[in-house]
Order: sequence, then structure tokens, then C-alpha cells
Amino acid sequence: MNVRNYTARDVTLAVMNYNGAERLPDLLRSILELDHEPGEVMLVDDGSTDGGADMVEREHPYVKVVRMGRNTKILNKVRNRAFQESAKPLVFIVDNDVVLTPACLDELLAVMSDRAQCAACMTRAVYADRPDVIYQDGQILHYVAASPGTNRGKAVSEADTEPRVSIGWGVQLIDKRAAEQVGFFNEEYLLGWGDDGEINHKLNLLEFRCYHVPRSVVLHKRFESSKRYYAAVRNRLRFIFEMYYWRTIVLALPAFVVYEASLVAFLLLKGGMRDYFRGWAYFFTHLTDILRVRREIQGKRRLKDSEVMDAGDIFVYSDYVDVRILALGYRAMNAFLNFYWILIRRFV
Repeated sequence: MNVRNYTARDVTLAVMNYNGAERLPDLLRSILELDHEPGEVMLVDDGSTDGGADMVEREHPYVKVVRMGRNTKILNKVRNRAFQESAKPLVFIVDNDVVLTPACLDELLAVMSDRAQCAACMTRAVYADRPDVIYQDGQILHYVAASPGTNRGKAVSEADTEPRVSIGWGVQLIDKRAAEQVGFFNEEYLLGWGDDGEINHKLNLLEFRCYHVPRSVVLHKRFESSKRYYAAVRNRLRFIFEMYYWRTIVLALPAFVVYEASLVAFLLLKGGMRDYFRGWAYFFTHLTDILRVRREIQGKRRLKDSEVMDAGDIFVYSDYVDVRILALGYRAMNAFLNFYWILIRRFV
């Protein structure tokens, strides 16, 4: 992929929306306050019932409103629709619960332009009510298919500022041509762990590069949401069997067993075992499709697993380990997983 001097005019800024009428005004205001105006602004609405899409059409005529027609409940379908509708080479996927800082798009474009093989750039997110504290930062995949809590809760002044290869979250600038080569977002991933980062991992495996850009900042409004145990279980199983070498799966099996035992203990205490079994049932009933996707990915990949994953303490919200036995188990699990990675990483 040739390096280009991208500008904001090359970008479709696409807002993913479902019942975000209360959140959209702040986001739309921040879009108008960007240092440079994107070439196209789009709202992809997933069957909202709160009138938000109608409000945008009425009060923000510069926004192209695309309606899914009904609530699909599959965010990756909504993201992929943005690619289909975009008239620009770059798509800036944005959730409806963030506020953009004026320079955030320009910072992403600078990295996209300057770095060869760059296919996606992700923002840093800080808490909207505590903008000096990091909510979401770029991270590398944990080898048991989990997320390390890179810089989570750290003061912005204490964190790094240089771009680094990463997998992302729901706010990222993506090159459409590169995304097409990996089949865009996989629509079998539900909103939960991995739904937004799986495209980055696929791109990284093909030796494109996805960068976290710390100088590009958005403010994130955290809202209480339902627990996504089912989505997390099914997405993780699908991710492992689509993305990993068979050798990696075999060598990491003891680590998977320890992680799985910890997950089961957690879900037993939290009443989530029904979702756990549903996730495994999905895996077995969709194994043929998972193996089909696996063949496509493995046939194109150019990097080893050890080049696109690592270890580190797995991130969990504090209310997930609010029982003493869970907290102790969490620390013991991380200690084992970090040690075991030292043993196997050279072989994967």
C-alpha cells in the first residue's frame, strides 16, 4: 500500500448509533469543532426507537443518515454498512458515546500518511468526567485471547505518547482497501470482547499495521450496560480457532485450561453459566463456518503468533472481582499465565 498525504477530505466520519438521542448532540458538536472538516459525515442508525436519527436529519442536514431498517443488534453489520456507503478512501468509525477533541482526526491522519503499510489508526480515550485519566489505550492481544489493561486508569501525564502497533476499539480510522482484503469486520462477532479488534488482528497478521495514536484523544462517556458474557465467550472461541496457528493452540493449552477454569469460577459466582454454555454451543454448531474463515486467514497471514500477541495482566473491571476469592484467583491466574508465556513464546 503506497503512503499518501491524506487529508480530512479523504475521510468519511461514520457514527454508529442505536438509541443515542441523548448522546449525539455533544458528539455532533465536537465534529463541527474538528480542526479540519471531514469529507463526509454519516450516521448509521441500527433501528433506533428514540427519534435520534430523525433529529439528526432535521437539525444536521450535512449528515448523511443511513438506516439499517431494523435493529440488527450486530454492531459489525452497522460498521460494515458504513464502508459500503462511504464515498471516501478512509472511514473513521465512531461510537455515539464519545466526544472528539479538535485535533484527534488530524493526529490519526498524520500517522496514516507517514507510516508505510498503515491500515488503521486508533484513538486514546479518556474519561469524559476525568479527562486526565485514561479509559482506553492501545494494546497488544493477550495470548489467551483476552485484553491486557494497558494504561487503564493511569494519568495521561504518566503514559506514553508515541504510536505503537496495536489492536483497537470502537473508534478508529480504517483504510477501506486494506479492510476489504480481510473481509471487513466479521459480522459473526457480537458486541463484546473482540468485536472491534478482530479486524485489526487480521490486518496485523497480513503485515499491514494498525497503530494506536496516543496524541489522538476522545472523551468517553461510560454508561451502565448489560453484561456481555455470551458474546465474550463465543467471540473468544471463534477468535482463537480462526486466528491462531494449531501449534499455538496446542502449546497454550495449559494456559487456556487455567484461564477457562478461572472464567468458570467467575461465572458461577456471577450467575453467568447459562451464557457460558450458550457460547460453547454456538462454537460447536458454527464450527464449519469457523474453519472456513480460518482457512482464509491462515492462507494469507505473514506473521507468527508471537509477533502479534504477548502476555501481561488481563484487564477486568473492579466490580468483576469484588469478592475476595475472585481477587485472589485473578492474581494467581495472571502470575501463572505470565510465567507460562515465557516458556512458550519462542515456539509460537
